[in-house]
Amino acid sequence: MLLLYHLVTHILPLSLFLDAALGHRVHRRDSAAAVNVPQSESVAITNAQAIMTSTVPAAPLATISIGKVAVLANTTAPTAPKAELVAVDTVDTVSSKVLIIARDTVSAYSAWSGLNDRGIPYETLIVPATGVALPALNSSETQGNYGLIVTISEVSYSYTGVGYQSAITADQWQALYNYQVSFRVRMVRLDSYPSAAFGTQALGACCNDGVEQLVHISDNSAFPKAGLKTGATMSTKGIYHYPTQIINSTLAKEFLQLGASSDGQFTTASTAGVINNIDGREQMVFYVPFSTDWAVTSVWLQHAWIDWGTRGLYTGYRRALLPTQIDDMFLESDIYSPTGTTYRIGTDDLAQHITFMGTINSKLNAGSNWFIEVGHNGNGNIEQSDETNNSGNVCRPGPIEYGDQIDTPLEWVKPLGTGTDIWPATAGLYPNYSSTCLNNDPLLKWWTTPSNLNAYAHVSHTFTHEDQNNATYADVYKEITWNQAWLAATGIANAEKFASKGLIPPAITGLHNGDALRAWSDSGITHVVGDNTRPALLNPNNEHWPLFTTVAANGFAGIQITPRWATNIYYNCDTPDCTVLEWINTSAGSGDINTLLEIEKQTNVRHLLGLHHDAYMFHQANLRYNGAATYTINGVTAKLSLFMAWVETMTQEFVRLVDWPLISYKHDDVSPKATL
Repeated sequence: MLLLYHLVTHILPLSLFLDAALGHRVHRRDSAAAVNVPQSESVAITNAQAIMTSTVPAAPLATISIGKVAVLANTTAPTAPKAELVAVDTVDTVSSKVLIIARDTVSAYSAWSGLNDRGIPYETLIVPATGVALPALNSSETQGNYGLIVTISEVSYSYTGVGYQSAITADQWQALYNYQVSFRVRMVRLDSYPSAAFGTQALGACCNDGVEQLVHISDNSAFPKAGLKTGATMSTKGIYHYPTQIINSTLAKEFLQLGASSDGQFTTASTAGVINNIDGREQMVFYVPFSTDWAVTSVWLQHAWIDWGTRGLYTGYRRALLPTQIDDMFLESDIYSPTGTTYRIGTDDLAQHITFMGTINSKLNAGSNWFIEVGHNGNGNIEQSDETNNSGNVCRPGPIEYGDQIDTPLEWVKPLGTGTDIWPATAGLYPNYSSTCLNNDPLLKWWTTPSNLNAYAHVSHTFTHEDQNNATYADVYKEITWNQAWLAATGIANAEKFASKGLIPPAITGLHNGDALRAWSDSGITHVVGDNTRPALLNPNNEHWPLFTTVAANGFAGIQITPRWATNIYYNCDTPDCTVLEWINTSAGSGDINTLLEIEKQTNVRHLLGLHHDAYMFHQANLRYNGAATYTINGVTAKLSLFMAWVETMTQEFVRLVDWPLISYKHDDVSPKATL
């Protein structure tokens, strides 16, 4: 027994690193993109920028009677061991790969997505109603093939005459249990049904549409390194579940608890999850389903089972990033409402956001380091200086001006070598505007103060913001090189956090224009940001990976497109009334700024907890602080810019739920990490 103790406590944890070099299996975002997918691999549903995505209907409900309690359920009670568990005490090594057993690929995503978030290797077994053979659980008496087993909905189907039963046979369950005991491997059961065999009993089912029953972690002592805060409540709206009571505390220990339901059906606390230790076989059981594609509650709770199931030792890593990028610095924005108004950010606005960065960092968890990244357009500086000097002599030869541009379809592929130059024929090399010209703009002068400059990160957004879908090589090359020269002349390129190889393309254009991509590459640009609302710019194999351009799809190969989220804070708005109106008019929104921010919170905290490293897109008008509105966020009323209100909402919710650090990288630094 002493030898067994050392095997479990020392050798087994070290062996979990064995699959580090194996990488992932297939992680597809879109089922339509999947070809010849092996049955043991899953196909992901789209994880779009929305509060809820379309999923297949849940399995229909049927009545289960346990004693005097009748419950509508679509999950069978779990199968108990049919015989005494058989253990082998010669275990040597166990793979770190996770085995996920599910009845369909959609539900399987809600298990493997969390593993993929961290880079933990996994394999899925999709079990049809007719059943399927289990994979080889171990290669020998000393070599286990899986370090964790995850089952979903007990792999239940409704069979004629017998109701819901597991498609995994009793013998197969016994084989899984024996493997657990022999190799000291844990099991996680998602969306299970209470069972006396596991020390629990259902109190009913919840909830009807619109009914709330908050859930929280009541005891995190079994997974202390997951970093999940106890007592922080989360919604179960739209998540049909089974309030439970523990009837055998020797077998079951609660870690997840439900409060009272808003319809009065459940008036006291009940159990939503337990940890069992049954004759040495350990399992974590959730009486709630998981939908990580839309439910932030599911994404939050998955960290409990991942850390518990892996004992906190796994390949990959957990890191939460909040990169926030501000486009159009130095440009003036036409405001959506009131019509006919414009806004160009001022120095007071920027100074206030330096203070704000300090305030946010003081409230974030230990180890955090959040900052704002700014995308600059140098021509806006020249335009402003030229306008404020009536003589027209200070900024010779003046700003770049051109006529209307040709609009193209969003994913239009430009034939190579086509298009017409719109830059002036007289514009050759960057004309080395004088320092008198550059500093005639108070905004530029503010940026030349080192403490101001180094408080932010910086990246190019091109010189004039010319759309690049139909642009020529010559125009795009000048857009990049002129801005690079301007950034160097102003000293912005010398900032402590400057992304010299990155680019925010104007309106995310040019990504199907091989001439533009070649001009970027010839100018030293290797990676740019994309737009996650456009599937053509997303990696179809893994939602965490960037996309690399190809000649076939983009006209030029090798530029990295790093994902970036859009928000409902619109580029042409500087007030809450403006962005709410545009949201209602263009996106079928309904409500006020508080409604909008709640939707943003549900969506984007899901991305943060899902460990997405994608940046978030904002624009210079969103930073208007002078004349800004007041907001009440979590009971605190303050004057805030639109951007501040968004960041406050996201970070306060993040800190409420987890104790992880939240950090930022400049664009050049986050792009290589996206390829890990």
